[in-house]
Amino acid sequence: MNKLNTLLLLIFILVFTGCQKNKKVKTSGEETLNSERVLDGTTYSIQGFSFSTGSVILYNPQQSTNPPDIFVLPISDAQGNVTGAYLDSPNILNSFSLIGTYGTASEALTAFNNYKTVNVSNYDPLAQPILINQVWVFKTNSDKFTKLLILDIKTYKIDIEPNAEVRFKWVYQPDGGNTFPE
Repeated sequence: MNKLNTLLLLIFILVFTGCQKNKKVKTSGEETLNSERVLDGTTYSIQGFSFSTGSVILYNPQQSTNPPDIFVLPISDAQGNVTGAYLDSPNILNSFSLIGTYGTASEALTAFNNYKTVNVSNYDPLAQPILINQVWVFKTNSDKFTKLLILDIKTYKIDIEPNAEVRFKWVYQPDGGNTFPE
């Protein structure tokens, strides 16, 4: 009887683990991030974006065990006026490279779509300042690449807190190669 129970248990495990759907990695999309602080338990977090999961996640530098790849922060002048925005990353690498700034949305989209292979070797620690119609390359800690097209930027204050919001299109290369998927 023990052998029969073991055999049935083994068949049960094989059937149910074999029936799981393969999760396909999301490799592109459009997203909006903002820098507004969000109460997360007893501390504050901000939005970040994870390219490996294709999703927005909350990020708290003091408590995060799974940090995002990027997040947006406002640029302020000495008087506290919000003058722009930049992208940052919690990784310790220089990770951003500006491919180009374009005069129109159409030119920027064409450049973004035509940028198929990463061919840069110099990276900066920040994407600063980000502007509408820019194309950037981002390199993760694990040497995987994402291209970003900046679609829109908004800056504003909530009470006296400066904030920024950026909408971007992205394509991620999950296998570590330098050629982007179609």
